[in-house]
Amino acid sequence: MAVKTLDRTRIEREREVENALASVRMEGLEPSAEARAIFQRYVEGDVTLKEMGRAVDQLLDSQYGPVRLSRNECS
Repeated sequence: MAVKTLDRTRIEREREVENALASVRMEGLEPSAEARAIFQRYVEGDVTLKEMGRAVDQLLDSQYGPVRLSRNECS
């Protein structure tokens, strides 16, 4: 499990998430409340980037069924 982040790291993580959300929104999509909650856990330092990715994958699998892409094959 991730360690709580320092203010500087938290700001960097928040900026990363904001940039990713802006990109998704430019495509006309809006992340669900569940996905945004996962992103916030990353910003807060409760999960690592890898753990966040796994949590998002699990969320999408539960909503749409498993989709296997080369990125998903990595452990």
